[in-house]
Amino acid sequence: MPISLAPYRALTVLLATVGLAACGVNVHRDEQNGKADVDIQTPVGALSVHTDSVPPDTGLPVYPGAQPSHNRNGTPENADVNIASPLFGGVKVTAASFEHDDEPQAIVEFYKDKLKAYGDVMECHGNVDFKRRDGARRPVCKERSWTSEVQLVTGTEEQHRIVVVKPRGSGSEFSVVYVQTSVQG
Repeated sequence: MPISLAPYRALTVLLATVGLAACGVNVHRDEQNGKADVDIQTPVGALSVHTDSVPPDTGLPVYPGAQPSHNRNGTPENADVNIASPLFGGVKVTAASFEHDDEPQAIVEFYKDKLKAYGDVMECHGNVDFKRRDGARRPVCKERSWTSEVQLVTGTEEQHRIVVVKPRGSGSEFSVVYVQTSVQG
């Protein structure tokens, strides 16, 4: 899978630990598939983590015919994470991973077209970083000639969409991610 959702789960555990001193904790467990959605309210902020089987809204369509990728437990690799705090504003990350029998280039071309609705699209065969240009932190590519992974990104560090596509057998696997941060003024 191109983008691991494990760091988001680790963040959930960390913030859930902080949430022990929370004013309100709501955990919905689905005993059938072993997943849990968490909502925590504290005096210093709120955390919401949902891993529903329906892909979260990234603002981008799902490539036609794509199937959700599943983790070892058979649960779809989706996450909708919201963190809000008067101390730093907030962060929203929505991500979903998929598989398809089409070759990577067909998926890359599909998402290049769809990402144009959000601005200029950068194609990167390597790692994406953000550097300050024109008053905002914009994506830059650190090329890696040996990688078979393609990253498409549009937006700024504060609000961007990224699609990561790589080969899987005779087909492809890909992740679609939306990130939005709020900076307290």
